[in-house]
Amino acid sequence: MIENFIGKNSIQKINIKKIFQFYCYELIIINFFLVFFLSNYFSTKALAQQESKSPREAVLSSFNKRFYQSNRVRQYLAFAGSYNSDYNSKSYQFNSRYFFQNPNYTHEISVFHEVDYADTGSGKTKKYDVKKVESYDLTASSKARLGESFNYGVFYHRSLYDKFSSFLYDHRTAVGIGRAFNNEKIEFDFSLAYRDIKSDTFEIDYLSSLRLTHKFNNKISVMQRSYIFFGKNLYDEEYRTSLLYRLNNKVSLELRHNIEKRRYSDYPKRVNVNQISRGITFGMVFDLF
Repeated sequence: MIENFIGKNSIQKINIKKIFQFYCYELIIINFFLVFFLSNYFSTKALAQQESKSPREAVLSSFNKRFYQSNRVRQYLAFAGSYNSDYNSKSYQFNSRYFFQNPNYTHEISVFHEVDYADTGSGKTKKYDVKKVESYDLTASSKARLGESFNYGVFYHRSLYDKFSSFLYDHRTAVGIGRAFNNEKIEFDFSLAYRDIKSDTFEIDYLSSLRLTHKFNNKISVMQRSYIFFGKNLYDEEYRTSLLYRLNNKVSLELRHNIEKRRYSDYPKRVNVNQISRGITFGMVFDLF
């Protein structure tokens, strides 16, 4: 009786809406649990020196790659290099990148190589073109759909070798599993990461990331990219939220809010550091094509 009155399509839309709301609430609860519980726990465990932010973001950026929304395959190979010199030094860099993307897989491999030479000493002890840096940086990442489901696996590895550095090499590997919701507009994954530094230490880290893209109507849409990176030696969390309002087919207004929270211990100063940064950006987005 009810089905004949409102129609089968309407019932289907209502069910889809309820399922979508349920998954959204579930993801929000999980994310807030990680933020509040783990932040209070690991804030007292952060005992390592500050690590650069960019290596950890590189792990998450590999997971942000979406599956290609087409039956076609997208791939490319790129090479680049540079050479710099002045009166007492010279250096060159070489890098390459391969990227593959289809509806079930994304693969990326990048290689970076750098060599620096410089003159040292003076007078009779002066030496010319002494090699000061010889580094190799290899990064490989993959994201694969598990069968015909909305589940997927993620993998990331980076090997950094520096012949003239005290640590010689730095390896980091991350493996995890995730799931996509609402026609792949929401992705949530959890990964285990292992890092090994020669002549220094090793550590095990945990990271969770959430990516959300939702279109309310033809004019308003929201995007969120967030992650929590924590372990015995560090704790980081970052949230990037963008609200887009489309003025026409080519121009949109964007309001972006970023918040980052970080805790670690500074060994030389022997103090605990708690960094919180927030930023609000308002601008315009132009679609050129």
